[in-house]
Amino acid sequence: MTEEVTYANLKFGNSYEVDNITEPEVTKEKGPPTSSRSCWPVILVLFILCLALLMALVTLAVLFFQISKDYGTQLRDLNITKNELRTNFSNMLQAIGNQLCLEGQKNFKNNGQNCVLCPANWKWEGGDTCYYHSEEKKSMEQSHQFCSSQNSTLLLIKQKAKLELVKTFNRRVYWLGLTYRTEQRDWYWADNTALTKEQKSWTVDINPHRKCGYFYYTAIYSTRCEEPNYYICEKPATQLQRGNNHWQEDWFVSPK
Repeated sequence: MTEEVTYANLKFGNSYEVDNITEPEVTKEKGPPTSSRSCWPVILVLFILCLALLMALVTLAVLFFQISKDYGTQLRDLNITKNELRTNFSNMLQAIGNQLCLEGQKNFKNNGQNCVLCPANWKWEGGDTCYYHSEEKKSMEQSHQFCSSQNSTLLLIKQKAKLELVKTFNRRVYWLGLTYRTEQRDWYWADNTALTKEQKSWTVDINPHRKCGYFYYTAIYSTRCEEPNYYICEKPATQLQRGNNHWQEDWFVSPK
């Protein structure tokens, strides 16, 4: 009796364990992954971008070579133009030198192998400077503006030799490039150099209240800048020199 109960229990227990074993689920058949499908638009966009970049690089390369070619052509044309201008200038210089410095040597005592030339209506008074003597009176500012328009300055008397030269000019009142600067409390020439102690010895009664300097006869004076006076402009002369250029003698502009 006892064995039957035990066997029954054992059989019951085994059947319980078998009932509780879950059958494996049948694996459902799946289709291809959807992620590979979603990558195609990205790949297409990247391909288009790469193609566009390649076309842009090709275009830039073509433009670069075209610009280089045009630059080379322009540079060659500029060199040709420069050589033509140099030749024309040299020919013109020879004509000027021969006409003014050789044919005119009877009238210009400085002519010969070295020649100093000044613009029309300007005078050469010796040295390396050209002078323009006005025939009308103007204020200091008006005189300064005229000289500036001629690439020159009002008369500067900074050397003793220059003072002696100006004494030989017509006896008129001439503006100088000399003004009193209130901030510096001193007199300055138009080239921004101060009136030296020696130059002050050439002055007569210059007054800070009369801020503009002028020259008369043998000395430097000062007066109001609004006063109308004659004026003299000055600028460096063009100096030609005759030198031997291989088989002929040519004129050239002498360095300063």
